Amino acid sequence: MRQKRQSQILKIIANKDIKTQEQLTEELKGLGFDTTQATISRDIKELGLIKISSMDGGYKYAQKQPTGSVEPKHIDIFSGAVLSINFALHTIVIRTYPGMAQAVCASCDALIGNKMLGSIAGDDTILIITENEQAAVEMCDELKKIFKN
Repeated sequence: MRQKRQSQILKIIANKDIKTQEQLTEELKGLGFDTTQATISRDIKELGLIKISSMDGGYKYAQKQPTGSVEPKHIDIFSGAVLSINFALHTIVIRTYPGMAQAVCASCDALIGNKMLGSIAGDDTILIITENEQAAVEMCDELKKIFKN
């Protein structure tokens, strides 16, 4: 039952802008799945779902792309959202248009996730932590090429 429910969750978020767990619960109930918000919360965690910017300026659930497999169209979309990429010591700071940092951060995680210690996104700023300054310099150059900045 769990696998069927999680499979439906992935189909739902691929086809609709699902912004809340409650909305996802209602969609599943409409498909015959009697579930609770707590179960949905566990499913979201198990599936590794993330929130990205939606076209209306809010956020929606999405499936995290596997590392290295971001489609070129995502790079094109996100390259238009990046305003600047800079570094200081082992930290990279990426500035984006308001509301776009999480989407760009998800793209960065997919593209270079294995080369960084971690990342965090706010509304218009992303911080990426690398192992050392040389790694930050190299990653900053790589990101500038990717995002054509």
